[in-house]
Amino acid sequence: MKKILATIVASAILGFGANAQVLDKEQMKNTAWVGVGAPLGGDAMAYGFTDTFQTRFDRGKFTVEAMLNWSFLANYDNEYNVDKFLFGTSNNNPLSLKYGNWGNNTVKAEARAANPGIFGDYNNQANVSNTLQDSYYVNFLYHINKNVDFGVGTKLNWQVGPAPKYGSWLWEHDAHVRQGGFSTSYDDRSGSFAQTSSEYAGTYRYDVHAAGNRPGTADVVGFVPFANKYAKRALGVRFLADNDQLEIGAALPNGFNTDDPVLNTGIKFVPAKWLLLAAAFEGLLDDGTNFYTGATIGFEKLTLDLYFAADSLFTSPDNDQAYGTGAALTFKIPNSSITLRPEFGANFFEDDNYTAALYSGIMFSMDLNKQLGFNIWSSIAFGSKDKRWDDYAETDDWDGGHVFDIRPELTFAYTKNTSFAAYFDFEQRTAFDGKSRKCWATGLFWTYIF
Repeated sequence: MKKILATIVASAILGFGANAQVLDKEQMKNTAWVGVGAPLGGDAMAYGFTDTFQTRFDRGKFTVEAMLNWSFLANYDNEYNVDKFLFGTSNNNPLSLKYGNWGNNTVKAEARAANPGIFGDYNNQANVSNTLQDSYYVNFLYHINKNVDFGVGTKLNWQVGPAPKYGSWLWEHDAHVRQGGFSTSYDDRSGSFAQTSSEYAGTYRYDVHAAGNRPGTADVVGFVPFANKYAKRALGVRFLADNDQLEIGAALPNGFNTDDPVLNTGIKFVPAKWLLLAAAFEGLLDDGTNFYTGATIGFEKLTLDLYFAADSLFTSPDNDQAYGTGAALTFKIPNSSITLRPEFGANFFEDDNYTAALYSGIMFSMDLNKQLGFNIWSSIAFGSKDKRWDDYAETDDWDGGHVFDIRPELTFAYTKNTSFAAYFDFEQRTAFDGKSRKCWATGLFWTYIF
C-alpha cells in the first residue's frame, strides 16, 4: 500500500506539485538563478540574478515556513539598456522576465472599435500577469494533535487533489506557463478577493467577462482556475486521519468580510490503496463560488489523474460560468528510468459566443547516469474565440490564437546537497488577430540544501 500511495504522491509532485510552493519536510534550501533571453523578438539581454531562499522548521507541535525572493534585475523601462539594476524582493521569475516589456498592443484602431457591443478594446499583447510569483511567504502551523492542524499564512497551499499545474517555482519544469500559455487576469499568488490593510490581495473569483479573461482582451485566452487548494493566503483548520486515508479542511481566506462572508473547504478520501478522491469549494456563501473535484488512480507503474472545475457558479448572466476538465497519465517505462506524462484539458464557457479552449502537453524525463538527469516539457494551447467576430469585416479572420512552448533541461547532482540545472525555453505566441511573437530564454540554476 505504501509503495502504491508513494506512486500517487510522486505523480502529484511531478505533474501538479502537491505543496510545490512550500517545503514538504524540515529543510533550508537556496536556489540562485542567472539567465539571458530575447523578450518578444527583441535583442538578447541579460536578466540579472535572482536568489530564492526557503526554510522550514519543525519544533514539537509547531511548524514555521518562510521564503524570500531577492532580485538584482535589469530595469526594462530602459528599452533593453542595462545601465540600471534593481535590488530587492521581487515577484519576477525567468518566465516573466522572458517577456521583457510585456509586448505592445498592435490591434488596429478600427478593429478595436468595430463593435463596442461585444466589448471592443481588444488587446493582443502578451498578458504575463500569471507568470509572477510571490516575493515572500510566511506560514505558521500548530499541530493541535496528531490528527488536527491549525494554520495561518500567506501560502498554506493545502491541496486535496490533482489539477493543471500553475504557480510553480521558477526552477520547476512547467514554470513556463499555466496550462500551456493561456493568458488570464486571474492571480493565484494571494488566493483572496479583498484588500486588507495596504496590501492588495488579488481575487480568487473568476469573472468570465472581465478584462483579461474574455476572448480578445489578451492574446490567447482560455485558462480556467481550479479550486483544489482550499487554503492559500488564509486561516485554516484540517483533520488528517492516522493512515492518511481522509483529510477534511476549511479556511477563511484573506479578506474575509463579516458583511459578505466566504468560506473555502476541501475533502480528500483514499478508499482503496489505488484510488484517491477529492472535492473542494472556494468562496462558499458567495455567488462567485468555485467548485472542484478530482481523482487519482494509481498503480505500480501507471497513474491516471482526472479533474473537473466549475467557476462562478451562481453569478448573473452578465458574469457567466466557466468550466474546465482534463486528464493526465503518468507512466514509467519498465526496466528503465524513463517517465512520460501526457496531459490534456478543455475549458468551456456558459456564454455560447465563446468557443472552447484546448490544451495539451507532454513531459519526458530520464536519468542519463547516477548524477545527470534530462527532462523536456512541451505544450500547445488553443484559445477561446468570440464567434461574433465573424460578423464584422474588421474581425472576421480572428480566431482564439495559440501558444507553443518547449523546454529541455539538464540537471546535474554534484553532491547530495548541491545540484545545477541548465535549461532552454522557446515559446511562440500567436494572438487572436494573427500577430505572432517568439521569445527564448536560457539560464542556470544552482540549488543548495543546507
